[in-house]
Amino acid sequence: MVSEIRKNKLNYVFDTFFDVNKDGSIEKNDFELAIENIARIRGYQTGDANHKDVSERFLNIWDKLRVFADTNKDNKVSREEWLTLWTEPLNDEWKKLYMNFMFRLQDTSGDGTIDEGEFTNVCQTFGIPAEESKSAFAKISNAGKTDIDIKAYENLWKDYFGSDDVAAAGNSIFGKVSFP
Repeated sequence: MVSEIRKNKLNYVFDTFFDVNKDGSIEKNDFELAIENIARIRGYQTGDANHKDVSERFLNIWDKLRVFADTNKDNKVSREEWLTLWTEPLNDEWKKLYMNFMFRLQDTSGDGTIDEGEFTNVCQTFGIPAEESKSAFAKISNAGKTDIDIKAYENLWKDYFGSDDVAAAGNSIFGKVSFP
């Protein structure tokens, strides 16, 4: 069972970062749209090395998500399948892959840390207002006192996906400051 707090957080990620075309399920097309959004925002051209890298990483996430979550094998991940994914310990491989993917996506400079500009840029790509994402970054970085390296990110990730504490800093890792 997933608590209501965790369910709200999981639904937020589903709606904001995965169901890009807003049709109620996650499909390959959602990933293709996300690739194009990221490429447009970052100025990548179709066929260049950066575009290929983003495409490969996004489509790898889709392939793995399908393997672990698409239980009825219809090439779609429903909201129910998505929620079930996060309750199954057997899916830890996908969860770690997704965490590393998100860290790398946000660490656009490749320096091993996520700064406010990088975080805000990615959030805005997915429709999160700049001011909300800046507030979220302030929360996850302890007002800039904590560097968001992979170790800090992993702890925030655990807060987001595993905690029912509404005040946990990790609840802001996806650009939203609070959950009901």
